[in-house]
Amino acid sequence: MTWKYTEDYYREYTRTTWNESAEAYVGLLRNLEPFRSDLVARLAPRSGERILDMGTGPGEPAITIARGVGASGRVTGIDLSEKMVSIAQRVATGRAVSNVDFQTMDCGKLEFPDATFDAVVSSFGFQIFTDPEAAAREARRVLRPGGRIAVSVWSTGDKVPWIHAIIGPMLEHAEPDETGYIPTPYETGGPGEMAAFLRNAGFEEPLEERKEYFLRFDDEEAYLRAILKATPIGHSLSEEPEETQKEVLLKTRENFLRWKTSDGLSIPGEGVIVSARKPN
Repeated sequence: MTWKYTEDYYREYTRTTWNESAEAYVGLLRNLEPFRSDLVARLAPRSGERILDMGTGPGEPAITIARGVGASGRVTGIDLSEKMVSIAQRVATGRAVSNVDFQTMDCGKLEFPDATFDAVVSSFGFQIFTDPEAAAREARRVLRPGGRIAVSVWSTGDKVPWIHAIIGPMLEHAEPDETGYIPTPYETGGPGEMAAFLRNAGFEEPLEERKEYFLRFDDEEAYLRAILKATPIGHSLSEEPEETQKEVLLKTRENFLRWKTSDGLSIPGEGVIVSARKPN
């Protein structure tokens, strides 16, 4: 039986599944902090700037960047998930960060005038966006001339074992659409791919850097709770037959063996950070 990949289907699937995962994802964010710190350092926010965070999730790195731009600057975070936006607003209020706001918005259809922002940032968003090409073009449009962009994406599957431990077994059962396409978390993660992607969208001077960090979990069950509850992976797996689910989880546990430590699991992941500029 074949299926047809459509943007409308994927947009609604993305919105629904991230709404389901939003609360649990807040806990997983702690493991992603080193990648996010590197991304913010690459962006180098300046006092007084106006910055857009595309795919902000529960508010990061928008809230962190808001402190960097100071009282005279402002950060806007957007996400397709209404639940993520609600959490982000709650967190910002709880931390008394007043120079940041959050809006529910499709990153491929930005509701801002041209040349609104000094910089754009996106933390592991472009591999999730329904139409990443449109999102890149829109990012360029809303940047002022000479404005900059900094994004992070996951590397290729072999470089991201913390995700591929379960994605690999799932892909063994994945059905391609009628064109043979199977979505994965690793698109644009190969050497030079994200840099070329931004260049094709009209950016210049792309600079790519790869960073590896270890994600730590107390044990196998902690990992499975995180990956299945805090991301749409759990929703996708739940749609498979029960026998397939059991086989995937069995193989996932087997994949853990090389990453076991005396105090749990320590699994590596490689992120790709790319920055570029809009021409003057």
